[in-house]
Amino acid sequence: MTTFNVFLYFLFAYGLSNMLVYGSGPFNILGKFRSVSEKVLQTLGDMLKCMMCTSANVGWIASALNLLFLPDTPLTPYNIIINDPSLWYIIIFADLCSTSGIVWLLHTAQEALERVNNYE
Repeated sequence: MTTFNVFLYFLFAYGLSNMLVYGSGPFNILGKFRSVSEKVLQTLGDMLKCMMCTSANVGWIASALNLLFLPDTPLTPYNIIINDPSLWYIIIFADLCSTSGIVWLLHTAQEALERVNNYE
């Protein structure tokens, strides 16, 4: 069951990161969010243009939310593996790194497949 949970977590992280970086949403709400964030805080706008940066932030935020609101139900990979809330700083950093790496890997594979199939 835990392997399936980790798979679902990475699928969730990839989907959320993809929506935040490339999605438009209903009434172009995500596009407007990216535009406003770039005007208000340049760093946030730059982050939302980068799949690796966005997924790293998705990783640490998901990990922190899991530790804060569902400490007895581990949902992120390193909350599942370590399962000791006293090591929160290791769990959050490890989830940040693994989420960024796996999402970037999935994104790169998708782009390679698109190039091979001449979709670009």
